Amino acid sequence: MHDFSAATIKKAVIHVVGNKGLDEPLRLSENHLRTLLVEEEESLRHFFLKPFKTEEYNQFHHHTNLELNEAFNYIHELFLTPINFIEASKKLATHLFESSIHQRIKGGEFYVVNFENVVFEDEIVDAVGLFKTEHKSTFLNIEDGNETIDIALQNGIDLSKLDKGCIIFKTYEEDGFRALLHDQASRGEDAQYWKEEFLGLKPASSEFEMTKNYMSLCKSFVMEKMPEEFEIDRTTQIELLNRSSGYFSKSEEIDSKEFASTVLEQPDLIDSFETYKEAYSNDHSIEIDDHFETSKSAVKQGKKNFKSILKLDKNFHIYVHGSRELIEHGFDEDRGMKFYKVFYNEERG
Repeated sequence: MHDFSAATIKKAVIHVVGNKGLDEPLRLSENHLRTLLVEEEESLRHFFLKPFKTEEYNQFHHHTNLELNEAFNYIHELFLTPINFIEASKKLATHLFESSIHQRIKGGEFYVVNFENVVFEDEIVDAVGLFKTEHKSTFLNIEDGNETIDIALQNGIDLSKLDKGCIIFKTYEEDGFRALLHDQASRGEDAQYWKEEFLGLKPASSEFEMTKNYMSLCKSFVMEKMPEEFEIDRTTQIELLNRSSGYFSKSEEIDSKEFASTVLEQPDLIDSFETYKEAYSNDHSIEIDDHFETSKSAVKQGKKNFKSILKLDKNFHIYVHGSRELIEHGFDEDRGMKFYKVFYNEERG
């Protein structure tokens, strides 16, 4: 868990990083950003930090040795001593420039910001923010003179839309720190350079990631694996998804044995699930523990994928929230069509 409500900007440096592949320039600043007015700091703090609401944490990594990750080393220099801040920020800007070779990557302003009074896992820590603005907007400015009111069009940065960002918390350094990632253009080869080529981040092993993976595992088992091994109709699948969703919402901790006994119930389903869990972990190169704390934000995000909808041709959508016993499935010989019969006590709305 993190909290930015008391965070303040201690210092910042701004560089301009073009697209190296298009022969655009790299302009490095030699000085910190001037002391900000109160309203300026408030606006910038909101601009930089507002996008980071998720608890989906990342960490720096390298496939052979963490110390070979350039961004990790430069962030370490930034945290090490204030003297290194400008020089380390230059190294980060240069590294970003060297990573900007895809023809669709846009150049822009690169901000390296040191935050104080950031809360991470109930401790006050320093944090470094790396941000990039790539798009300009046109603003209408009203000039109110003594006798006339005029207008002027100005080109600038829209403070409601941050293009790219990363917040690195000064904690878990030996494990690659903990970081939050933001990227408006999150898809495509030109987008992945921010996370992969420049930063070298991977998901951290956290409650959020573990919960997200477990929910994905359960949905995959119900919707993909079960039909391969058992005779199962769509309403039974929906009922299991609903029961799974309810378990995740109510449980402070996720326990694999408890989940299996309360949701799956039947011994043959439980055995199949345990076998599938191991195969799923190997296929997706992830670790799924048998017992861990539930991330409520991951549950809230993941429940959107547990859709309890029967889609029947193009005519009907049936939202199923109740008991499986209240829906009967069959085949009408006269019409040559399948049907669902729904039992209820009263009609609402």
